[in-house]
Amino acid sequence: MIFMHALLLATIVQTSTPTDIEFQTAAAAGQKVVRLQHALPLVNQVVLVPDEATYLDELSKWSAEARWPVLFDDNRFAPMFIRKFRPQKVWRRPSIGQPVEDFKTTSRQVVAKAWGGTASPNIAFADNELEPIGLVITNKDDPARVAAVALAAGRGQRLRFVEKWGEEQVMWSESDSTQRMEKVQTLVQETNDEIVTITVCMSMSPRAHYARAKENPVATTDLLGRDKEGVRFAWCGWVFGSQKSSAYIAACSLFLPRTNYWFCNTYPDSGVWKQYGIGNLEEVLPKLDITLTTTDGTLESLYKVDNGGVDEDVIFFTSKGNQDFLELADGRIAPTWLPVLNTPAALYFLHSWSLKKPSNRVTVGGTWLDRGVYAYVGSSHEPVLQAFVPPMEVVRRTMNFVPFLIASRWFAGQGIHSNSWRLNTIGDPLMVCGPGPTTNRRRVDAIGRPNCTDVVAEAKLFLMQAKENPSDASFAKAIELVSLLGRNKIVIQLWHAANGRGVAGKLTAKSALATLFRAQAVDAFLWAYRLLETPNRHEQDMLWQLASLFPESAISLLIDNIRGVYACDDIRLIAPIVKKNRGKQGILSIINTYLPKARGRNERELKRMLKEYGG
Repeated sequence: MIFMHALLLATIVQTSTPTDIEFQTAAAAGQKVVRLQHALPLVNQVVLVPDEATYLDELSKWSAEARWPVLFDDNRFAPMFIRKFRPQKVWRRPSIGQPVEDFKTTSRQVVAKAWGGTASPNIAFADNELEPIGLVITNKDDPARVAAVALAAGRGQRLRFVEKWGEEQVMWSESDSTQRMEKVQTLVQETNDEIVTITVCMSMSPRAHYARAKENPVATTDLLGRDKEGVRFAWCGWVFGSQKSSAYIAACSLFLPRTNYWFCNTYPDSGVWKQYGIGNLEEVLPKLDITLTTTDGTLESLYKVDNGGVDEDVIFFTSKGNQDFLELADGRIAPTWLPVLNTPAALYFLHSWSLKKPSNRVTVGGTWLDRGVYAYVGSSHEPVLQAFVPPMEVVRRTMNFVPFLIASRWFAGQGIHSNSWRLNTIGDPLMVCGPGPTTNRRRVDAIGRPNCTDVVAEAKLFLMQAKENPSDASFAKAIELVSLLGRNKIVIQLWHAANGRGVAGKLTAKSALATLFRAQAVDAFLWAYRLLETPNRHEQDMLWQLASLFPESAISLLIDNIRGVYACDDIRLIAPIVKKNRGKQGILSIINTYLPKARGRNERELKRMLKEYGG
């Protein structure tokens, strides 16, 4: 049934099927991933753990008969995942109470146990007649090592350890690049497997110098997997960050469906730009059991999307700009105005420089990743438009089972940008975004876990406590648990109940705020926001992204929460209302407050606005 969908797409799109060997290899890898996913029953539960040792122990309970998502217990990534996955049960597991002393040995045991073995993944893979097609590389001291174990165990991949490869801000020299490319090739050759993907789970620079590149720097993920002549033998994906975020990336890649797409196109429908438009996707995707939402890429349209956030699984977004701004169809925005993601998303982002500093949360790429993107194709330097594979071609490839990150690269012989260039690929390179049935895994009932806490039962207990002993703390805990379970209506009811009992305070407000944002409950959101002590960036972003729905009486709240790094964009949005209520001097006063510390585009735009309003 699945493969019939791929044939259907080839007919609809009316594009000849690629015959080059890279396409065939990539499509075969994706088909193998799909077959493996559908052969492994997915238990309809999520297990939350408090620490690394417990995380690894939980992964070791996987088998060829049962798999389930494992996440670190937090109030950000775990709720996002659970809202999308919608499990039958959410379990909170207590700590096993002992640290991991020998990570290398423990991780190999975990991978082996996930495939019915004891200590040797090689034997376990052989017993399951599993031929690995992926190699996962990590460093024993890097926090992303937990994702390396999950991806190796989840997909039956080889796991290897290397020394540290430097920090993000230190660009690789030519000798660094050569040494690490050769190291990867040696590791692949030592496996004696038909390896087609490499996943690097550790911190490193996104950019490198390479002797054979036409121009430098190039993307590190486009170097790794090439031989010394620059010929690709495998595709690379990159996972980095904290234990919580990297485990989230692994769980999203392994277990989530991807059947809802969002396309935001800021390019004109003419010339070479037209090739990067939506094409006939509105006609094609519904026939493949995929829904599509489109946005025209104007400021007004994006502001509307911002209201309440985005819930789509896969995002295609085209824009121009740099690491600190985006050019839309009719104006510029700061990264702070990128939509809040309510659920996890994979992203194909046509834009210059977005991944120059991906761990920096105030850059475009860092904002997307902080929002919850778990797979990301983007540029680490100026790439030129033609370096990107047109979205229509990416979709055609993915619907023929080429994994998402691989589908976003030009294949060998398809022009100069099929050589080492400037696009980085973040995430699991074996993650598939195929026709609807491809990513809808077969689920089986949750397994009883007597030593774990049932979060539903825990929520009921705290709901009763909030009813019997109402306080800011008791309502906050009840809301936190209900929110974790994705029960938005109950969260809103609890918020109103806390207000009705006169106990809603900073704790209740913080627990309820994100749900009130998603529901676009404007009055309740504003009330809750005013109760916060010191709003964090995520909370401020939600405030501003609901701003177009606020009454003018909320202008003081917005002024008090202008985001300093990109103050110019916030001030520009509220300037007409400020001018109306406070005159030009009101605007000038705000500008002069933020101008002394402004830098770069923010400084230039604030100075322009100063002149505009007569300062």
